[in-house]
Amino acid sequence: MTENAASARRGFSPDDPVRSIMVRPVVEVGGHSTLRQVTEQMSGAGVGAVLVVRAGSAPGILSERDVVRALAEGADPDEVWAADVMTEPVMWVTPDDAISSVAELMELGGVRHVPVREGGRAVGMVSVRDVLDVLV
Repeated sequence: MTENAASARRGFSPDDPVRSIMVRPVVEVGGHSTLRQVTEQMSGAGVGAVLVVRAGSAPGILSERDVVRALAEGADPDEVWAADVMTEPVMWVTPDDAISSVAELMELGGVRHVPVREGGRAVGMVSVRDVLDVLV
C-alpha cells in the first residue's frame, strides 16, 4: 500500500463503516486450485487472502499465513489444494459494521483478514493493516 493510501485511511474514524476501507473486488479461487496457483493469484492481485469457493459459496478463506504454515509442514505447492489448508468457517462482517467492531472481531478470532458480505455475496475484504491505518 502506498503512503497516500494509508494516509487516506487515516482520515476515517473507528466508528465509520467498514465499507469505507474495504478492498474490492474480492479475489476468489476454486477449492481445487493448487497452492502455487493461489499464491500466483495473490501476488498478482497484491492481496494477502482469498476466498475459497465451491459452487458459488465461500466455505473458506486462505491467507498467506495458511500457505506458509502448510509449506513449513512439508506441503508440495503443486500437489496441495486450497481446500486442503483453508481456514473455515469464515468470519464475515457487513459493510455497515463499524471499523472498531471489525478490529475487535479480528483480535478475538486471531485473524488478519475478514471478508465483507452483503446480500449473501462477498463484496470486499478487510485486512488488519486496513484497520490499523484507521486506529493508529
